Amino acid sequence: MTKTVAQYNAQRAFSIEFRESRLKKCAVLLRRLDPGHMLDAGCADGAWMAYWQSRGWRVSGMDINPNAVAQAKVKGLEAKVCDLTREPAPYGDETFELVFAGEVIEHLVDTDSFLQELQRVLKPGGRLLLTTPNLASFENRLRLLLGRYPRWLDYNLSNCGHVRAYTPAILKRQLQAHGLRVIRHTGNWIPFLPQAWIDDIKAPWLAFTGGLWPNWAMDIIMLAEKAR
Repeated sequence: MTKTVAQYNAQRAFSIEFRESRLKKCAVLLRRLDPGHMLDAGCADGAWMAYWQSRGWRVSGMDINPNAVAQAKVKGLEAKVCDLTREPAPYGDETFELVFAGEVIEHLVDTDSFLQELQRVLKPGGRLLLTTPNLASFENRLRLLLGRYPRWLDYNLSNCGHVRAYTPAILKRQLQAHGLRVIRHTGNWIPFLPQAWIDDIKAPWLAFTGGLWPNWAMDIIMLAEKAR
């Protein structure tokens, strides 16, 4: 039986790894902001929400996977099941000071509707912190030069289930088209060697490379602001 993208995503169990430089760098950006109401779009089991709730943020979350939402609720967190491919976000206009969308947009076909919804629920002057794999990472440039398929992109609904791919310039352009001005762009780490051999968990010192040359990093990290 053929699955839709939404059905595939709803059955996947996602988790976060706090040792990733991606999340460490997101945490640095968030600590510079005054705590407010945060939406975790793609909250999985709520681990990221719980972390920020313990640091003074009011947190809400939504995810397409009902089992993940149930796990978040067990932690005492406010989370809702939402399939943004078929329905709007279950929150009112201008509700949040911050929306976090970590590794979500690459799983969606209609990315314009996704960003439109995130922009809608943000307060004027609110921030969107978004991360997604970088199609133009150093490793992917080499792979394409050698005729190899890029990392972190799928040609069918298998493995990581990524159906969209971004370069930093294209992501910035799309964010701007939805009234979200990018105020910070950085990267997690640069895969100078194949990721099958080394990564930023095995070698945390690699994190500094993503800040120096973010356009070559494995992951794009962008902080954008909604117009006031």
